[in-house]
Amino acid sequence: MDILFVSNYIVVIALMIMMLAALRASAYESTSMGLLGSSIVVNAFAVALLIIGGLYNLEFFRDISLALIFFGFVGTVAFAVVLGGGDE
Repeated sequence: MDILFVSNYIVVIALMIMMLAALRASAYESTSMGLLGSSIVVNAFAVALLIIGGLYNLEFFRDISLALIFFGFVGTVAFAVVLGGGDE
């Protein structure tokens, strides 16, 4: 068995653990912790999708993960602008 093949599965397992920790962190009452936790989950899912798509030769996995990362960033910036208030 190739060491790269095994290391891909180890990274996917580590990303799943990171997603669980981020979900736990997003359960706090503040909106910033919820935003941070959901952003981490989206980014970890996109990286896991890249790894799993490369292992199993899935179609469009790069496009989907790029869209997840881009729209996650845009949503975070938009929420920060709304939360920050106006230019008064």
